[in-house]
Order: sequence, then C-alpha cells, then structure tokens
Amino acid sequence: MNKLRLLPLILATGFLASTVGAQQGEVIVPHLLFHFGVSQPPPGDRMLPRVSRHIVFNLDDTKIISKLEDGSVVQWDLATREEKYITTTQDLFAYSPVQNLLLVRTKNDDVTLIPLDTNQEVVLTNGAFENGSLSTNGKFVALSRGDKQIEIWEIDQKRLLKRLKAVEPVRNGLTISHDGQYVAAAEGTYRDGEGHRTNIEVWDLKQDTPADLIDTGIILGVWNLHFSPDGSMLAVDSQIEAKAGIRVWERSTREQLCLIDNLEAYWARALTFALDGKYIALGDESGVLMLSDIKEDREVFALRADTGIESLAFSHDGKYMAVGLFDSTVQIWELKSDL
Repeated sequence: MNKLRLLPLILATGFLASTVGAQQGEVIVPHLLFHFGVSQPPPGDRMLPRVSRHIVFNLDDTKIISKLEDGSVVQWDLATREEKYITTTQDLFAYSPVQNLLLVRTKNDDVTLIPLDTNQEVVLTNGAFENGSLSTNGKFVALSRGDKQIEIWEIDQKRLLKRLKAVEPVRNGLTISHDGQYVAAAEGTYRDGEGHRTNIEVWDLKQDTPADLIDTGIILGVWNLHFSPDGSMLAVDSQIEAKAGIRVWERSTREQLCLIDNLEAYWARALTFALDGKYIALGDESGVLMLSDIKEDREVFALRADTGIESLAFSHDGKYMAVGLFDSTVQIWELKSDL
C-alpha cells in the first residue's frame, strides 16, 4: 500500500514535516484510516483497470461511489468495507448526493439515470455524449458530445430545456453548479505549432444573456472543472510548459482568487473544492496532494504518495478525505482540526 506522507520542509534532511496550517487560521491534520482495493505496481504506460477515475461520497458519508478506469461503477461501504458493483458506463459519470442519483452512458449510448435507492434505470436521452454533469440537487443535467453544443435537461420532466452554443468544442470539461443555475465549459483548441489552448465559458441559465468568457492565459489543457458548492467560484487544473497547477476564479467578476503553478508533475489529475468551498485540494501525477485555503492564500497541508493521484473527494461533514491512487487503491483519511 502506498501511504501518503507529509512533505518535508527541508528535503535534504527530511526531519521536518510540511506546515500543516500557518501562524493564523485553522490547522487540519490528516490521519490515514484504511484503504479499499489491492495495491498493484502501476505499469507506467497505461492506467490499471481498477484505478478510481472519479470518487464521490453519498449524502450521509457512509459510502463512496467510484468510476473505475475500465468503466465499472462500484460502491464501497465505509463501515463494512464491502464493495458492490452498480453498472458499467461509457465516459459519463456524475452523481447527485441529494437524490442518490447516478448519471451514466450505456453501451448503446443511452444516457441513463440510476436512483441507487431503487436501481430502477430511467433513460433520459440517447447519444455519444462525452461530457456530462449532474446538479447536486438532482434536478438538471448538462451534456456535450465534444462539439460546440451543450444540452441542458430537466430530470423530473425528462425534457430538453435549452441548447447552448460554445465558442470552441467542449473537449476539456463540463460542469453544472450545485443548484443548476450556472454551467461552465472548458473548450479546447488544437492547432499545429500551438498545441492545446483552453477557453472557459460560463452561462447563467436563468438569464437569456451571452456567456461570460474567462481568459485562462496560456493554460494548455484541463482535466478538471468545478464550481464551488455555492456557485461563487470556478476552479480548473492547469498545465503550462510541462508544469501542473490550478486556478480559482470568482465567477461573477472573473477575478483570479488562487494560483498554484510549477508543480513537479505534468498534470494535476485530481481537483476538488473541500469543506464548504473554503479550501481547494489538488492531487498530481507525481503523488503530491495539497490542500489550500483560498481566501487566506495559504497551504494548509501537503502530502506525497509513492504513486500518482487520480481522484479526490471530501465527505460532506468535512471529516474525511478519499484519495484514488495509480496503484488501484482508494485511501480514506480522517481530517482533524485543532479548533
């Protein structure tokens, strides 16, 4: 098992641990509890089939749901440590904790909703959609085939509400805010001699107005795109000159609130808001996991794994963190505060 350890302040000696908190503000100390899965050496040229690409906690934080590299969707019980197979999906995976509702795409391209309380599948639409997002309240779905069109669906009535037109193809990410009011798309361009370029557009679905365009500068591709729980912030991972990082913007003003650059890894593959949106957490291909306070612009803690980090999730009560690693395990950490 590849255990995360505190990054040393002085790499030459390794005796001191990374700052956990700072002179001011909350101090959070992570403690490893247990892990799911069997550790396997990552092959290096590909992902193992049971690497957790995405992880989410259910509403009462008793279970985690994960989409694996091979497309399997499984559920782990944190008390019994038992694994339950749910379904297999093609690309799409999204989850509403409020409704305990799963969004997937079947082999015949049916975009399907699965209430995990009943497992009675409902087909919403059909198509080779590459990107999808489900609002936390379980009322709205955003879908894209990877082209310049985004479909917004209302779940209760199973009806298409509207189509949005993007400036560039939606290749790098699609997300809908927790209440379903805002939609953001990470749109990629790929041109000879230029490589990847990313634009981010944000729509207010309650207003019939043009999208806001966020200038990302020279970000070369994106793995993750997320709204904060209250919809006031938008976060993406970044890659500039072969160095990973992240950006957090205020949605309404497009002001940059948080910038982390020049990480060792090429990509930060895991990114999520944590603890009511006060913090942002990232995990990269080199095994670095970092939790930062957005408002105070400080590192709360940093850890390093012996293998890359693919996915991250935080429990709704803020007490636990799930970390999906390249070795096919998912670690469960307890987060303890000094306050």
